[in-house]
Amino acid sequence: MVRAGRVLERSRQPNFMIGDRHLTIDERLIQIQDEIRSEFGWSLDKDLYVAKWLVNELVSSASQSRSLVDLNQTWDSIRQELLSHSGSVAIVGAAVEIEEIEDAMKQGCRFVVADGSGEIFSDLEDPKEGWDSVIGVVSDGDGGTGLSLSIKNNIPMIIHAHGDNQESLRHLIPRVSDLPISITHQTPFSIDGMVNPGGFTDGDRAVCIVVSMGISVSNIVLLGTRSDVVGRFSGTTEPKRKLLKLRWMKRILEELGFSGII
Repeated sequence: MVRAGRVLERSRQPNFMIGDRHLTIDERLIQIQDEIRSEFGWSLDKDLYVAKWLVNELVSSASQSRSLVDLNQTWDSIRQELLSHSGSVAIVGAAVEIEEIEDAMKQGCRFVVADGSGEIFSDLEDPKEGWDSVIGVVSDGDGGTGLSLSIKNNIPMIIHAHGDNQESLRHLIPRVSDLPISITHQTPFSIDGMVNPGGFTDGDRAVCIVVSMGISVSNIVLLGTRSDVVGRFSGTTEPKRKLLKLRWMKRILEELGFSGII
């Protein structure tokens, strides 16, 4: 029996394998996660516990019928679709406006959606046209209506585990039993079936994922990515605390090479 979620080693090596692919991760992004834990008083042990719990739930649960290979293949499938697209990749953040989506669609962008931000497609004359351009959704399980729409449209999902979202994930897992999924964590350990590409909020984590998959920052467009307001597609949150989180989001994006973020 495979022991899903087995911790192999504590490793800050920026290169690792998933499937048969080498991924390159900026080690500084992993270090920033340590700084964030310190800032908010969060526990690395709890982050690790929920990460191991998630991969075990997906692989060992009778209702899921998944394997570690399945999780890796979903990651690789999303990667291949990103790399095969000749245009830009747009990350849809929580403060996105419909005009940004319409402009991106005119430019031939494909979308990676942060959690519930896909609800914006409901504002299009033809929402299906928007969803048909989505390559994947990045979620920690609290995306509300937008996340439900992602599931309804059968969008591949990259689900994130952190120390305080176990209950959200417990409710999400049965809803995604028919979807291709991959999973991420935020610890400095190597965990079978999971990836830590860096990142903190769903939006900047989506960017870290796309960059780790080989997409150049120059080919990434940020939509609805602001650190001065709480976007309307953010999950239930306390505004003052959320704004503090968004400042960390901005720092991570700047670390990746983005500039001009409000």
